[in-house]
Amino acid sequence: MYHTKHNTIDESMDLRTTIINFYLGYEKIILPIFIGLLLSISFYYLDWHNELLWKSGVQLHVLSTGLDLLIPFVPAFVWIYLLYYIFCFMPIFIIDSIDSFRRIALGYLFEGMISFVIFVLYPTKMIRPEIIGNTITDKLLMMVYHTDPGFNVFPSMHVANSLFVALIFYRYNKKIGLVFWAIALLISVSIFFVKQHYLVDFIGGTIEAIAVYLIVFKGHVFIHKRLNSNSDMLSMNRDM
Repeated sequence: MYHTKHNTIDESMDLRTTIINFYLGYEKIILPIFIGLLLSISFYYLDWHNELLWKSGVQLHVLSTGLDLLIPFVPAFVWIYLLYYIFCFMPIFIIDSIDSFRRIALGYLFEGMISFVIFVLYPTKMIRPEIIGNTITDKLLMMVYHTDPGFNVFPSMHVANSLFVALIFYRYNKKIGLVFWAIALLISVSIFFVKQHYLVDFIGGTIEAIAVYLIVFKGHVFIHKRLNSNSDMLSMNRDM
């Protein structure tokens, strides 16, 4: 009886070790897929939820300003807009440090959580123009509009995630970081020309990117300094 229980415990530990080792071996594949699916499902669920609210007569917030009305509608920017979906996965292929990789993953989760809370508490709606062309570009933008019907626009996750990636690469390599900053800014600007976001959404996304970057890459330094400061204060009090 004792040996049976002992063998069961050993098998359970072996299975747990096997699962952990498998995850650690493929972490840079498993974690992005998990986060990508989690954020995508959450985003489109809230998109669907807010669209139902709008169709039922609930007034959603439209954050258009006079400056937004001055920006022309340029469908060709959809090609730059869609670079976002490749751009956000670049850290997986370039950042070697597993510690940094995990911080980046945590950053994406934080940005998603912050955005989703705002989407629920402050639902917004984008008023978009009608697409009348019939080119490949026009059809591509129509597909974007159909997939993303224009809710959940504040803050802009396109801006937040793109600038977050740019900040990450600039942290590790200034020259490469400048290239990523240029791409991130192009993606961020494209949101205006394809009428996916307003200026306020851009500002919100920028603030979110900087805040999350500081939390995941600088937060532990701040906490460490505070702990050392408190430790020094305690030591001084004991000496007195």
